[in-house]
Order: sequence, then C-alpha cells, then structure tokens
Amino acid sequence: MMHLDPEKVAAVIVDIAEREIAPRFGQLKPEEIREKSSASDLVTEVDEATERALTIALSDLYPGATVIGEESAAANPKLGDALQGDGVFWIVDPLDGTRNFVQGRKEFGTIVALVENGVTRMGWIYAVPEQKCAIAVEGSGANWDGVTITPKQSTAEADNGRLNGLRSIGWLTPDWKKVIVDNLSSEFSTNAHHCSAYGYLMTALGEVDFKLSSSIHPWDHAAGALLVAETGGQARFVDDFSDYKPAPSDYRPLLVSASGRDWQSITDTLRKPV
Repeated sequence: MMHLDPEKVAAVIVDIAEREIAPRFGQLKPEEIREKSSASDLVTEVDEATERALTIALSDLYPGATVIGEESAAANPKLGDALQGDGVFWIVDPLDGTRNFVQGRKEFGTIVALVENGVTRMGWIYAVPEQKCAIAVEGSGANWDGVTITPKQSTAEADNGRLNGLRSIGWLTPDWKKVIVDNLSSEFSTNAHHCSAYGYLMTALGEVDFKLSSSIHPWDHAAGALLVAETGGQARFVDDFSDYKPAPSDYRPLLVSASGRDWQSITDTLRKPV
C-alpha cells in the first residue's frame, strides 16, 4: 500500500468539513433537504458538496484508489459490491448524522476509512461541532485531538451493575428484534442513538460500554470499528460471532464493545431466550 501520512489526510478532511459543513449548520433552506429511503433518511446539499470535495482531494492523495461515498452509493448501490474483492478504497461518509444536522443537534461529523484488500488500514472521524479528529492506524493505535486514547473504565458498578450502551436497532429482523429488545431493556441501560461518528467516538473513549447497530453500511462502520479495535475494544456480529470487516451494506446485529468490557458476555446476554 502506498505510504500515507494520516495527519495529512486528517488535515484535508478537517479543511473540507470546516469549509463545506460548519458554515451551513443552522442555515439550510427547506429546498436544500431531501428524503432518500424514508422521512428519517435525509440528504442535503451539504452532504453532496462535501462528498464531491472529499472525492477530489482523497483521489489526489492516493491516485488509483476507488472512492465509495455514501451519496454516490445511494445513487448506484452496486458501488459497494467492489468491497467483496481486492483493491484499495476510500470509504466516505461526508456528513454522518444528517438528521441531527438538519434538526440543529450538535452530533454530526465526517467519517473516512482507507481499506486495502478487505482490511481497514486507517480511519478518521472528525466531530465537526467539537472541531476534533480521531485517527486510527492499523497496528499503531489511535488518537483523539492529537492525544493517544486511553479509554475510561466502565461505570457499571456505580449503576447497579448495568452496562450502559447505545442502540440503533430499527433494522433488525423481527426474530432478532424481539429477543434483543427484551434483553436490552431488562439487562442494560441504553439510549437510542443514530450518529455513527459520535457512537464510535463514545465507545472508543469508554464513555459508553457498548454500541449495538443493525444497519451495517461500510461508510458508517469501517473507520469506527478500527478506532475501537485500536483502543482495545471489539466489533463483532451477534448472529455468528464474526469480526466486522468492510463489506457491502447489510442488516444484522453488530455489537461494538469498549476496551475492558466483555464482548462475549454482553452478546450472551443479548441472545438469551425470552
């Protein structure tokens, strides 16, 4: 793989986000917002402008790498199929948390991953409201705003032993949903959450014990799964216990556990018959 300076890539991501996203927060006009698959699945002119700028800049940084962006994949779903083979890919979520951005909630960001032959080599999550970037490099650890991440320990013991998590489970199959919903409510303290950028940051930092997702798009998870892994956590599927790897979009339960939390124990609890 071509040598890349992760800090240089981060600087490019930050520059584009500050130019295309930050000035538009709270300034969107209704005609600049559209629905994609549903009323909760939104795209704006900001998403599209940011993806265009990132596509050009990342292609310049790594000539020959294919860019797979969320909005281009929405227009051509077959783009993601390329991840099933070898090659080098930039995976881009230009504005993760679009609904939050539209509704004025300060949880949104830009996610970028560099994938080579099915393995995520580097990942970046830029939290636009905080103006801070997380960087993960395979085998070399992760940092947040330039400081090596040391995840917080679990506060479960102070919360009657209940682990605290984030959930986004609306896309589970009915069978999985029944089991997981019942076990989540009886065994854990969780909050609904629909911003992958912030969810992965919170898990990597140890601010929550786990996050559980059901809509598995590569632009939402490739960078974050690496970030969590490089801080000592795990990202694995609840249904077959396999590790997360960048792949075309799917809908299945993915559990991401923070450092020091027992992924298998959480999973066993989630899978208990009800």
